[in-house]
Amino acid sequence: MSSSPFFGFRSGLAVLAPPDDVSPPPWMTRDPRLAAWVAPGHRLPELRRWAREEGLAHLEDSGAGAEALDPDFHDARTPRDYQWEAVRRWEAAGRRGSVVLPTGAGKSLVALLAIREQGEGALVVAPTRALVAQWFIQLADAFGGHQVGVWYGDEKDPRRVTVTTYHSAFSILERQGDRFGLLVLDEVHHLADTRDGTESTWLDPLRIAPAPHRLGLTATYPDGRDTGLEGLLGPVVYRRAIGEMADRELADFVTERRFVPLAPHETERYRRADGLYQEWMEAHGDGASSEEVWLRFMAETRRSPEARRAFHAYLERERIVHTCRGKLHEAGRILRLHPAEQAILFCGSRDAAEAVARHFAIPMVTAHTPASERRDILAGMGGGRIRALAGVRVLDEGWDVPGAKVGIILGDSSRGGRRQHAQRLGRILRRRGEEVASFYELVAADTFEFFASQKRRGALRDARSRQLGLGL
Repeated sequence: MSSSPFFGFRSGLAVLAPPDDVSPPPWMTRDPRLAAWVAPGHRLPELRRWAREEGLAHLEDSGAGAEALDPDFHDARTPRDYQWEAVRRWEAAGRRGSVVLPTGAGKSLVALLAIREQGEGALVVAPTRALVAQWFIQLADAFGGHQVGVWYGDEKDPRRVTVTTYHSAFSILERQGDRFGLLVLDEVHHLADTRDGTESTWLDPLRIAPAPHRLGLTATYPDGRDTGLEGLLGPVVYRRAIGEMADRELADFVTERRFVPLAPHETERYRRADGLYQEWMEAHGDGASSEEVWLRFMAETRRSPEARRAFHAYLERERIVHTCRGKLHEAGRILRLHPAEQAILFCGSRDAAEAVARHFAIPMVTAHTPASERRDILAGMGGGRIRALAGVRVLDEGWDVPGAKVGIILGDSSRGGRRQHAQRLGRILRRRGEEVASFYELVAADTFEFFASQKRRGALRDARSRQLGLGL
């Protein structure tokens, strides 16, 4: 470390070696290993302001810095008024904060416009590699492939605009964080505080990032669990729900819940498995919360044969409900009811998705589907060559399948989670002419799934003003 006075960004830290007659800011800590004062990297903008006030701005390291983008921008879409309004609200908030828009409302275009307005290096962070690939294509089309790179796994090619995952973001920000003046955080609800109120470890990249400007994107903001997120990203600066979107912005839709009976042999298996599972849970509840009992249950499965038998029973009843004969029969009826429309069949597990894909002879997309195969399948949907597609969670976030106007819920992976239900609805709401989207929920009667269905239907409350009807 140089003994000359300086300040700048080093390995995820804002670092200051002040002149002898200048005291450092009170929020910095002395690090004897560096013979300098340090703070988390996200405080570098504060350090710059302090240096200007002290007349020390000239001491900043001449590091990489955020490189200006080429001015060319290409996107065939015409931004809607609400997308421009979202960008303007974000700019008015100091270019920090989250934009909350329904799935299918064009959050990615808001990000592209923000990057263009910023005009300098940007890092886009997404939760999965599949979404990284999708972001790369959009960014390369908009700004030119020569300006766009990726950083994850063995692919490490950082450029002016770089796409990475939350898992890989720390490594690039620690090494080259000062290359990016803007962070774009996709599906930012993944950074919510944990249920016990502690901050998510996925916030660590934001703590070391020196980027002064930050944009979060989500359809389901974690209200009440955003303490750490708001501190490092900023507040919600723009929000619109499905029910608030104008007719020209999202498709109208209808929803219908259909109850299907289990076959006699399925009922017998379900009752046997459910009885074994419930017996263990009731015997070990002791008045604790359901979450505490579940954690205790998971711990016991590692050492108790009785708990392992109960866990296998739990998995068995899940399999029965997710792939029961009645659901497959009813899903077939729905597909025949919409012979000219593309459909997405949302499943509760990978095994269920495989069973559905085999039954209807349709493709399946999961987190384990190779990227090249996934691109071919989605291209087939986009080109109209594939009529229906089965998936678990990978289709819930970020995927653009504008031709799909039928959604069939065969099961969920969140046990009644409203966020997942809203995201799945959003997959079929991208407007295409005057087409109306149809959203079906198939529920196994007289099973635990009824209560999960009641919980997840809360996601539709804000959307009902756009519905043409609400099935029972």
